[in-house]
Amino acid sequence: MRKFLTIVKRETWREIKSLKIIVIAVIMLAIILGTIPLISSSFQSSSPQLGLLVAPFNNNGSMAMKLLVIDNTGSPVSISGNLSYIYYNNDTRVFISNFKTSSSSTITIYSDIPFSNYVNQPRNFFEASVSGINISTFIFIDVSDSLSISYWDIVSPSNSSLPGIAILVTSFDGKVPSNFSIYINNTLAGIPNNFGYFRAYGTGNVTYKYMNTSGFIKFLSPIKGISITVEEVITSLSSSLISLFVPIAAIIAGYDAFAKEKVSGALDIILSRPLKRETVYWGKILGAFIPIFIYFTIISLLSLLFLMHYGIFFTPLEILSLVASVSFLTFVFIILEGISGFFGRSVATPIIWGIVIWIFFNMIYSIFSLVVIFISGTNILSTGAVKIENIIGLGNPIDIARYITYFSIPNSQILIYGVSFADTVIASLAWIIVTVLIFIYLSKKFE
Repeated sequence: MRKFLTIVKRETWREIKSLKIIVIAVIMLAIILGTIPLISSSFQSSSPQLGLLVAPFNNNGSMAMKLLVIDNTGSPVSISGNLSYIYYNNDTRVFISNFKTSSSSTITIYSDIPFSNYVNQPRNFFEASVSGINISTFIFIDVSDSLSISYWDIVSPSNSSLPGIAILVTSFDGKVPSNFSIYINNTLAGIPNNFGYFRAYGTGNVTYKYMNTSGFIKFLSPIKGISITVEEVITSLSSSLISLFVPIAAIIAGYDAFAKEKVSGALDIILSRPLKRETVYWGKILGAFIPIFIYFTIISLLSLLFLMHYGIFFTPLEILSLVASVSFLTFVFIILEGISGFFGRSVATPIIWGIVIWIFFNMIYSIFSLVVIFISGTNILSTGAVKIENIIGLGNPIDIARYITYFSIPNSQILIYGVSFADTVIASLAWIIVTVLIFIYLSKKFE
């Protein structure tokens, strides 16, 4: 163990001092810090669109939905035209002509969708438009298999910097639930009115209490609320930057740890010592992994401190998901670079293979999804196509890293439609196990 730790320490210190990895980390940090003010100012100057609150309930085994259209301050409004909507969990599309909402109460529409389809899904999505104007993309929340809650970000009519939330809630029997209350930062904000509508303004955690249950609904930040939050955009940006820069840093670290020493003969000298080959190989793997993990964790923390200046706060789960995404992608690409190093007869060979692998998973792999979608005859603009693309993405470590970060975003399920958290965990473990086994096999074969 002491020899193993010595190798890890030597490799870690060498990679920490690597100017190439430092430059990559600094570029990524500069992009994040340079982009955040632009995103923040863009969101602050945006005007929120009309929102649509929809609370499904059971109508003799089929789904019925209470609807309420609101403006950016949460005030109910009347709107008329042709309504079309998509229920995402089964890609159901419905068109209703001469549709009109009410500004004084909810209206109800009926469907042939089995209500059990809704109950069996923890998160359901609904997108609607009236006369071609998109008025909502939002989330349902199931509470104890007895309630439907939908919410929409709003702003205070008197103070545009003060955010708020509008909520519509119904029991599965279509009635307004009693004993249901909303809290902002553990302070009672109010209860729904006689048709299940509620709105409140403030900052902090929005939670509910219903009989013997309670839970988290939304975090309200000082940024003006719209259909997608600044936190969601920044998380998506961070995920894209991780997918771009972390594999490159891992390729460089893996190349330095294996290929460079193999070509120079230094690796043979190390292996000639009374050390187990497994000790040397895994010491180098861990020694290459730790510096990248440290650098990109520091980047994440510095970015979060910078975001606090703009009143943007992330939950511990969002922070953890970013760290997990970095860890997974770093480990997989270092192992892949180590594998390519076994075949390299020159220093350039494993670097070229690493870049080829990176390009394949970042750019070419998505072509497979398009081919499958085309062969299956699925409409490329439908949610069915999104589902196929996301499922195929489970074979791509870069897509898996994105999924890991997306699961921390409250509204992210549409980004990973068709893929569950369990699917992502299984796929990530499969990638780790398979690459490790291949690495072990080749390390013995090329002794």
